[in-house]
Amino acid sequence: MLLNKLSKIISILTHPLILLNLGLFSILKFHPYYFSKFYDEQFYTLSVFISINTLLMPILFFYLFVKFRFISDYSLSNPSQRLVPYLIVSGLLSYTAYQLYKNDFSGLPVWFLIATILCILLNVLINLKFTISSHGIGGGGLIGLYLYLTAIQNTHEFIWFLILSFILAGLAGWARLKANAHNELQLYSGYALGFVVTFVMLLVTG
Repeated sequence: MLLNKLSKIISILTHPLILLNLGLFSILKFHPYYFSKFYDEQFYTLSVFISINTLLMPILFFYLFVKFRFISDYSLSNPSQRLVPYLIVSGLLSYTAYQLYKNDFSGLPVWFLIATILCILLNVLINLKFTISSHGIGGGGLIGLYLYLTAIQNTHEFIWFLILSFILAGLAGWARLKANAHNELQLYSGYALGFVVTFVMLLVTG
């Protein structure tokens, strides 16, 4: 019983949108190039903007969808109900990426967002035939980001984030398996998709 509750809490804390925000904020706060671009006050203003568009607005939409029974639950356990919510989230992320680009924050943050959008769209297409773990995609994407930063850009400030990403991805996987939300194939497929899309996207555009 306790483990079931713990798995639900971990599933919430390792939600793909939370991992996305972790990736974005860590880039803006700790990457030497982006850290030098603005003062702390500007960072917090930008953080609020990103959080609203990539976290709070999706939560609001999901709440309304559940309230009006457009979807059955917040975890979107029914793959057939994922299309519209995922497209809305993709739209919000696209708007965020555009605003970052427009305000001279192009490069890594924008391409990481674009990689996330591509993962979401591929998730929608794959789910037409095969269920894949969104938590796995989020965890794999975060690992791909930090591996790129440490191994390709040699940005050693992110080595601890890379270690953290493995821990978070592992916890997310354990929680989803414990909740019987996915089997191992669906989980590992998610890891692979998130990692490959993110790492290759940053490698090609970097």
